[in-house]
Amino acid sequence: MQVAEFLLGGRRPGWRDGVAWIALSLLLVFHVLQWPGYLFLCVLFMALRAPAKVDCNTAIFDASAFAVLLNDQKGQCCYVNEKWRLLSGLSLQQALGEGWLSAIHPEDRPRVIAMYAAARQGQLPVVEYRFLPGEGRVVWVSSSLLPVPGYANVSCQALICDLTASKRQEAERSALLVEQKEMKEELESILSSSNDPIVAVDMEFRFSVFNQSFASLFFLLYGVKVARRDCLLHYELKSEEDRSNLITFWGRVLQGECFVIRRALHGDDKIIRVFDLSFSPQFNSAGKQIGAINVLHDVTLSAQTERALQKSEELFKAATQSSVDAIYVLEAIKDESWKLVDFDFSEVNQNGFDFLQLHLDDTPKMSFEKAVNRIAYGYLFDVCSDVYFTKTKYQQEKECIGPDGNSCWLLFSVVALSNGVVLTASDISERKQSELALATFSSLQQAILDSAGSAIIVTDLSNTIRLFNQAAEEMLGYQAGELIGKETPAVFHQAESARLFIAEFEKELGEPLPIGSDVFSIQAMRYTQRDWIYQHRDGHAFPVELTMNVVRNQQGEITGYMGIANDISVRKMAEMKLQQNESRTSAILDSLHDCVLSVGMNGLILDANPAALKVFAYDNLRGKSLNLLFPHLGEMNLQQNLAGEIFTRLGVDTQGMREVVAINKEGVEVLMDMALAEVEVDGAHVFITTLHDLTQHKLDEQKMQETIEELEAVQTSLSGSHEQLSQANQELSRLAHLDGLTGIANRRLFDQTLVQEWARGARAGECLALAMLDVDYFKRYNDHFGHQAGDECLKRVAMAIASALHRPGDFAARYGGEEFVLVLPGTDQEGAVQVVEAVLNQVRNLAIVHQTSDVAKVVTLSAGIAVVLPLQGVDPYCLVQAADQALYQAKHQGRNRYFLAGANRLTE
Repeated sequence: MQVAEFLLGGRRPGWRDGVAWIALSLLLVFHVLQWPGYLFLCVLFMALRAPAKVDCNTAIFDASAFAVLLNDQKGQCCYVNEKWRLLSGLSLQQALGEGWLSAIHPEDRPRVIAMYAAARQGQLPVVEYRFLPGEGRVVWVSSSLLPVPGYANVSCQALICDLTASKRQEAERSALLVEQKEMKEELESILSSSNDPIVAVDMEFRFSVFNQSFASLFFLLYGVKVARRDCLLHYELKSEEDRSNLITFWGRVLQGECFVIRRALHGDDKIIRVFDLSFSPQFNSAGKQIGAINVLHDVTLSAQTERALQKSEELFKAATQSSVDAIYVLEAIKDESWKLVDFDFSEVNQNGFDFLQLHLDDTPKMSFEKAVNRIAYGYLFDVCSDVYFTKTKYQQEKECIGPDGNSCWLLFSVVALSNGVVLTASDISERKQSELALATFSSLQQAILDSAGSAIIVTDLSNTIRLFNQAAEEMLGYQAGELIGKETPAVFHQAESARLFIAEFEKELGEPLPIGSDVFSIQAMRYTQRDWIYQHRDGHAFPVELTMNVVRNQQGEITGYMGIANDISVRKMAEMKLQQNESRTSAILDSLHDCVLSVGMNGLILDANPAALKVFAYDNLRGKSLNLLFPHLGEMNLQQNLAGEIFTRLGVDTQGMREVVAINKEGVEVLMDMALAEVEVDGAHVFITTLHDLTQHKLDEQKMQETIEELEAVQTSLSGSHEQLSQANQELSRLAHLDGLTGIANRRLFDQTLVQEWARGARAGECLALAMLDVDYFKRYNDHFGHQAGDECLKRVAMAIASALHRPGDFAARYGGEEFVLVLPGTDQEGAVQVVEAVLNQVRNLAIVHQTSDVAKVVTLSAGIAVVLPLQGVDPYCLVQAADQALYQAKHQGRNRYFLAGANRLTE
């Protein structure tokens, strides 16, 4: 058989081979036949030995790198290899015949059938189509048809290549191009719509992108029109300082540094604007730096407000420290059931320590209740508790026994805060003695005091009188019913005074006023306080002190004008008396005011009030050495802290008052009580010393009866000035909504946000979370590193807190001092804990060195968290109190952690 296979070309012999060999054998046996018979046998042998078509061996396609499909002579599938079955998801039996078409996407089947028709016409087509292997998958393939001649069972083969990966990459590239186009459009939209100037430069200082706000600002400041691809280094700016700073900043950020800095851009020195300059590097998709971006945020107004607030705080601190009153800021302490337990000392001035007989080290460990019980003032704890809960104001005078055993009069005032109270104790013994002295006055003097009062007159915008009180009736002789709704204040204004005022006002304006302009409304719009002349109904004129202001409704709209008048006829008579005996009267008046000196660390007097000039007999003390008033102390060679050496030799410190002897310009010794306070003004340490002339005090008591009327007028004037100053300070505080130091929201904006979010949560039925944050041992940080470093620390902490908030509705504010607060709308306990943990970690990661901390070597935070479901009619500040109590628990348990109110959860 093997020999037969060899002779047959490697194939097995068939029946045709057998007949052929028989014909050959007959040919050999009958070679003697005639040539026709011989020719017939030869032809028969060759015909039977001609090669026949065989079946294709499909085994060769099983190991093919491509998916293979074979079609028979009728166009039916007769074979598919394993790779084809994997791509199509069909088995061999499912693919045979026309079953293989079921694996092709219905939309692609017509193209595949057309491909086979083209192949039958002799073409070699290549077609891409999709397989649907199931489970939602789509497989892209490329198929080429090749003819397979010489086989009985196969007419053509389809070689199939998987294109899914390349199609996916192509789709991803297309999506990336679309995304990049959208990002470019979004960037251009942001640049065009932003009010903040934005600019980007490449690594060669050339402008690559900038918005219209930047172009306008650059032209406004420097008169230069910027253009893309222009190099910043080639610009000649009007301000060389600005050019140097900008090149330095861009150089830093092009070296990979990211920073924010506040700078004033001077332009042509006529336009000065303050900006927060935010610089950040710009990277491409491969992570390589290709340039930098700068965003400028105009903070000119906020910087001015910040400076004004800082100056106001410095003045307030100086006034508080030099105040003769005992002042306590008390923080409420509550247990887990929200019951008030005690108060902590938050702030105490020096006289406050003296009044409660405390030392500086006592306040952290001694509660308020224990402190007042120790000196028999225990009822003050009950008073402070009532004021805290009722949010009312308490003020009462009490006769007490002082530390020296003598009787004294004290005025106790308590004002409620959101988380505590402010207690003020004022020594009013001298005023009480004056009141007791006044009680002995004659019946005529008592009648004058009883009839004292201010005439209050209110008009509407048309200047028609709408209010006319009893004091006004008694002062002017008119009945309210005669004037209200009928007359204007012109009926009792002296005509000559009104004419002079109009002329003065027109001169100030530089143009005449409209005919019929009213003096009352003009003065009210300017908020004036001046001496004026009223005319009584009977015709006689008399002087008054008139304070004018506008009347506003709850929306702040002006609805009218108000005048408050006090009859100063007595004061004017007193002034005439003072002119007759000027030296004696001025000495008495000046003795009623303490001398106040502002002294620098070098011992030079920075400022002195009029009382000091008069007591020391100098026309001007500014710039003179304090040693001039105390020559008996001897020569001093110190330059750095000469003032401290002077006060040391005098035996005076910031802990109390001490009697000293001063020498005036005439060489006369003056016995005085001196009190000292050290404050920081504009970054420099300054001593504020208050000197009370004890000699003159005795003279005041002797002459009190003679000057009681003058004192009453002065006291009334001072009260009005104090009220104006308070209103001005309130207006200044109202103007600021952002914290001047940290740049985040301030306490006032927090109060508004809390009320809004409480109301919104009550309507929507969503939880509201609030977290109180406090920098651990921040006072130690300030004492160790200084106030400037402390301010910088608070700025960085505030930025870290703000950066940890990612939801648009989350809100962060500076609550006060080193305290911050978070308002998290729609957040439950778990969500609030996650946010607070992120904030604490963010601050720790700043790695601000804090060597004096007991909990870590870096600056850390303690946090108190409270979460409630807001209800209509409930005070939102109950949430603040809960979070504040939780903060107290976190600090009490060791700091550098948070405490969740109502859940007994304490976590580092």
